[in-house]
Amino acid sequence: MNEDYRSKDVEAEMDETPSMEFNPRNFFKSFYHTSKAVLLSPKVFFAAMKKGGDFRGPFLYMAACVLFHVVIFGLLQKDPEIMLKTFFLGILFPFITAGILFGIVKRVFRAEGSYESAFRVNAYASAVNLVAWLPLVGLFFELYRVYLIVIGLSGAFSIRPSRSLLAVLITMAVYIMVSAAPGYL
Repeated sequence: MNEDYRSKDVEAEMDETPSMEFNPRNFFKSFYHTSKAVLLSPKVFFAAMKKGGDFRGPFLYMAACVLFHVVIFGLLQKDPEIMLKTFFLGILFPFITAGILFGIVKRVFRAEGSYESAFRVNAYASAVNLVAWLPLVGLFFELYRVYLIVIGLSGAFSIRPSRSLLAVLITMAVYIMVSAAPGYL
């Protein structure tokens, strides 16, 4: 019931504003509303998400989420080298992940859509970075990121959630194989 309340609240906000997608011109207000929509009502957000337009807004949103995570995580770790690596990988991996997901969705499931749509889903799923640093619940939020990507891909490519989940699982398998490969070479 509480989830229904949140969904209606976010739906009402979406009706009042042209888009809940991140708008860099109104950085803080837009960042708050986009994060709230993605985290609390992802089905509504991703259903309304544009499938194209530009990379700038989603990229800047993702970069802000990653930067927030790196700063908080860095305060806990107190290691500038780890902070720098975390920021670099946090910016790089959504691009790679979007490419893998796009390839799977287009080639395996023959869905219509663009790389940009896959990137947008990954960029907005980075909202999880705002809470993933929390001790003990970080893993739960990383699993929630998978859920967000599944919901987002389903909407962006008009495919069933089961196919979106399969695309995400295949992508995870690709990452596991690539990371294990150096040990076998």
